[in-house]
Amino acid sequence: MNNVEREVDIVADFINAHRFTHQTQRELAEWLPEIAYREGVSATDVINGSTIRSIINNEKLNAPQKSKKIRDELYRMRFPEFSKLRDNWKKLAAAANPAPSKVQFTPSPGFEKKRLEIKLTIESAGEAREILTALSQTEPRVWDELLLPQSSPVINSPAPGN
Repeated sequence: MNNVEREVDIVADFINAHRFTHQTQRELAEWLPEIAYREGVSATDVINGSTIRSIINNEKLNAPQKSKKIRDELYRMRFPEFSKLRDNWKKLAAAANPAPSKVQFTPSPGFEKKRLEIKLTIESAGEAREILTALSQTEPRVWDELLLPQSSPVINSPAPGN
């Protein structure tokens, strides 16, 4: 058995050893070789990396939680720039949200469109006024970044000209 065949077997064994959905199995089978190629390591090295191993060895997580965390970590490794953009957007959305239990921000899928969905859960007209007033006080540059995130976040950055 050559190295490529051995790598394929190791990736297949890894994927089969965990409770991944069929979709996640397909994703990981695609992502692992791509991550390995970009990082200049083997897929085995990616699987045996400290982050993946710490998830697998975490006794506080059940099998579905481990599978989700492994998939999420491999997603971050495969799509590092998009993951950073998404994480920064989440931080900005949390900072801009005046009532997290009452207001939910949802960006366009993949941040492909300049669009933001805002869902409100209210119990009175006064509550609606209060939330909408708080939202209206958000700086335009923050709304711009929530609507269409760029690679450099607005969070903790000075306003233009400052």
